[in-house]
Amino acid sequence: MSENATQPQGKGLAVTGFVLSLVGLIFSSWIAAIAVASMLLGGSPWIMYLWLVICIVSIVLSVMGMSKLKKTGGKRGLGIAGMVIGIVATVYSLILVMGLSTAASMQSDMSSEFQDALDQIEQTR
Repeated sequence: MSENATQPQGKGLAVTGFVLSLVGLIFSSWIAAIAVASMLLGGSPWIMYLWLVICIVSIVLSVMGMSKLKKTGGKRGLGIAGMVIGIVATVYSLILVMGLSTAASMQSDMSSEFQDALDQIEQTR
């Protein structure tokens, strides 16, 4: 090997994007369950918003890795796989976030209506 040969750069970014996208896709349902449990206990589903950001970061890292690998002549397969899986994970997480946001707003509406009904029952006694 000659010392003047340039090695492809960006493989670390592509691998990181790929791993984050896999983790984002595989654990999205678990994180949604944790967010639902948090909502039921009176908290907020903030962890789903964090998870959505992680999925978006996986796409960005995969694209950056692919770009660097293209410039330096490396193989881009892992970057492409990370980007595709990241897009799927982001769409899935976005659907979960929208569903949880709707459920949280419905929960607060229903709890206020329930409290109003209890107040009316107490006033009639």
